Amino acid sequence: MFIPLPSTPSTQKSFKPRAVQFLIVTNLLVFVYQLYALYQGVSLAEVSGAIPSQIMHRHSFLPPLPNLSDKTLLTSLFLHDVHILQGGFIHIIGNMLYLSAFGPTLESMIGGLKFLLFYLLCGVLATLCYVVIYYDSNLPLIGASGAIAGVMGAHFIACPKARVRCLLLIYIVSVPAIVLLLPWIAIQLANVYFSFQGASIAWVAHVGGFGVGMFLIRKFQRTWFRPKHEVSHIRPYVR
Repeated sequence: MFIPLPSTPSTQKSFKPRAVQFLIVTNLLVFVYQLYALYQGVSLAEVSGAIPSQIMHRHSFLPPLPNLSDKTLLTSLFLHDVHILQGGFIHIIGNMLYLSAFGPTLESMIGGLKFLLFYLLCGVLATLCYVVIYYDSNLPLIGASGAIAGVMGAHFIACPKARVRCLLLIYIVSVPAIVLLLPWIAIQLANVYFSFQGASIAWVAHVGGFGVGMFLIRKFQRTWFRPKHEVSHIRPYVR
């Protein structure tokens, strides 16, 4: 099993992925606040998570339509599972590892502000994919996975051959990004097919985010053509 490691473009060794670092720090701070709130008896997942049945507007003659102004479409992106016995730490650590592995390269291509907008847009649209399909669900949807899946989908289109350093057992190896991305999306699709509404993981949001990222990346790039300095290698960065 490959575990992605924090990365930065090898052709831009001085590049600082400020947007990625900001998102990681923000997610970690919110996670700590979630733990504190839970200690106080408050579940932020229930308060600020995206609950499909509450987001969808019901109409007499039209199918349910999502309320795009619902703030939980954004707030839910920064919440993670805090139930330690159920693998809460694995949820946020896994998400932040994938963000730190695939985010810096994309940020270097489109710029920090565009990256933040891209990340949030992918996250919101990934959430909507889940909300529209499971519109009658009362379970809160939380996590950055949909937004990060969008970053991965963009990586798949923009630089699939870029090499990513990963941990394989006890060894650090360098593999093309596509070697990680293809199995990952295949697993997500398989789980969408075999999962059910009450599943604890929103596979539909993962697949939706990946697809949104693939579609939107060209709109966010500085040019419609691949830059001459397209990343061919990725090395770990140390903060």
